[in-house]
Amino acid sequence: MRRPAAVTAVLCSALVALAAPPALADHTSPDARLTPQAAQPSAGAVIEGEGAWSFVGNLGPMQGSDLEFFRQGQRTYVSAGTLGQAPAGTPGFVGQRIVQLTDERGDDIAPTVVADHGSASCEANSSATGLQHDVQAVPAVETELLVDTTDALGRCHDNAGGGLEILDVTGLGQPGFQVREIALLRFNGLSHTVTADRDRPGILYNNGADFGSPTQGQSWTDVIDARSCLGLAGRSLDEKRELCKPVVYRIGYDPSVASKQLPDGSLSEPASCHDITYQDSTLYCAGLNASFLVDVSGLLAADGTVAGSPLPCTVLPGSRTGAQVTDCALRPAGTAANPNAATANAAWEALGKPSATGPVVLGTVNHPGRACPDPSVVTCNTNLAVPSDDGVAVSHEADPTPDGQFMFVTDERGGGVVPPGATCSPGLDNPVGNGGIHVFDVRDPQDIQYALQPDGSKAVFIGSSPTPSPTFCTVHVIEQVPGEQRIIAAYYDGGTKVIDYAIDAQGRWTFDEVASYRLPGANTWASEVYKTVDNADGTRTYWFTSTSFSLGEGSARGIDVFSWTAPPNPIQVPAALKGPARSRDMQGKDRQNKDRQNKRSPEGASKPGTASSDQGPTSGRGAALAGVVDTGTPAVTSGTVTAGSGTTAAGVSGTETDLGQARTVATTSTAGSGDVALLALAMLLLPAAAVVRVLRRRGDAGA
Repeated sequence: MRRPAAVTAVLCSALVALAAPPALADHTSPDARLTPQAAQPSAGAVIEGEGAWSFVGNLGPMQGSDLEFFRQGQRTYVSAGTLGQAPAGTPGFVGQRIVQLTDERGDDIAPTVVADHGSASCEANSSATGLQHDVQAVPAVETELLVDTTDALGRCHDNAGGGLEILDVTGLGQPGFQVREIALLRFNGLSHTVTADRDRPGILYNNGADFGSPTQGQSWTDVIDARSCLGLAGRSLDEKRELCKPVVYRIGYDPSVASKQLPDGSLSEPASCHDITYQDSTLYCAGLNASFLVDVSGLLAADGTVAGSPLPCTVLPGSRTGAQVTDCALRPAGTAANPNAATANAAWEALGKPSATGPVVLGTVNHPGRACPDPSVVTCNTNLAVPSDDGVAVSHEADPTPDGQFMFVTDERGGGVVPPGATCSPGLDNPVGNGGIHVFDVRDPQDIQYALQPDGSKAVFIGSSPTPSPTFCTVHVIEQVPGEQRIIAAYYDGGTKVIDYAIDAQGRWTFDEVASYRLPGANTWASEVYKTVDNADGTRTYWFTSTSFSLGEGSARGIDVFSWTAPPNPIQVPAALKGPARSRDMQGKDRQNKDRQNKRSPEGASKPGTASSDQGPTSGRGAALAGVVDTGTPAVTSGTVTAGSGTTAAGVSGTETDLGQARTVATTSTAGSGDVALLALAMLLLPAAAVVRVLRRRGDAGA
């Protein structure tokens, strides 16, 4: 097939491998701290609800963004990203800061910074919310790689592009080892977030988070086969950079899958995934305007390669680094590294749309999406017609329950900052603001419907607002505690929230905001549990790491470590809901693929639960502990945090769960505006979504 010369001129150059550039001096040293370290205080933390909180320490200040736990041997680490980019030496800007949380025996230590990777420390860049440095670890245990993201042009190690940056951490903690980038990649739509395939280490899914136009978007997910970058421990940096050769494929889907549904039932504005959660060979895509499921069990061919045809990519030299850039942003010659959706689609079509052939879209739910007063304007980043408890304006995160039968979708109304979508105040009834966590029944992915609460209303959790907030009053990132019906939510200036849920025998949902913890000035981007300890009195201690940033409000606290002790909320699935969620046989796949256009699930419908008996919620917790307000301020010496004072219980024997593995140990249990218009422009794609109306907190929410 003949291809247009303009496209061929740039794309076919991928067939010619460029000579490796001369070795370059990497621009920062991982052994040096790239921002001054001064512990931020914990005194005055706002605490609500059950349990006992205890502050451990702070490793800031830093413009904290995403975080990822990983382990080598029994040592647990966290890598925390930076929001934005600034000249080297600017306080608060790093790229990836790696902190050690436990020692080689798995015992707790004072959290210690062990490496700073300077992917955000080079020069000023105004695209703060695009340069968010989301991070994934590959694999999660015995980790060899970290993957850093940028969703704007002008990153430190690739001035003309944006996308993924692959970091080698194989020798972390060994004398003389330095964390370095070994490869970079560019994509159409760049990289807002990235998701690692937990069953096939080295397979990555790139998330561009682009809304597109009313008729055309970047309706695909690029798949990276980076397995050539694994197994390189002990080799020189130059060898690692030479051997790490990622190959990129594309999963395309019909634009209707990722479009919003207008009031007249028509579909508009196809988007790309903002974030993907991987579970049991299924991708759960939060596609901004829709949320959908993709079966990737057939991704690999019999020979172990990705089935299908890879994208033709060009290899280019990097900036300030000896690592090379694999440029897979398809475009005509002379076009910038991030062309618009129409140009990117035309370039892909001109090549015959090379794609991965194994994945199959299982089903989708089209959300109301954004609706501003002026239909030609979408930058309000919210929906002023559909209430926040009735539909999703911005699908930010899609997480399945452990059994895969339900899916949580978070709604980032206001993009996290634009009023009224991101506005709340104690007692304020803002029906179109402060999006929540929506629950969908995905047992039949071709007929996705809302789960219900006992009163028949849609299962939507709306969080409390401890302080008045014109902006940053939304839920941002959620994580589920393994083995429990418990969600940990980072709520921007609402801090860390603990949310329990219960499902009765009819499949009806209730929610309970059990506790919350907001450190002074915190604008919490992410908050997750890295370890739990079961105590002799039946309580459980949860060890957290959170990240916080500042964009005209609050302080850039960076990385905080703290714990919470309270009764657990174990999983108790009603018998009526047990069993496989769906079939994955080939006939089923073929049928789902053919029928998906006729089986789109518009938002607004609700599916009754499966009835078997008239019984109440199946989850329950023991007596609550009294809240504890911590007043300690940590001391920092040479990058090591000394725990602040708190209320400490006597040492007890318990079972410790660390990143999914358990062992018996003896433990000591600790209980213990800016300019809004400017921020609105800066934060159109700021992840995640949802805090909210206090009037619904313990009424309709069923708490």
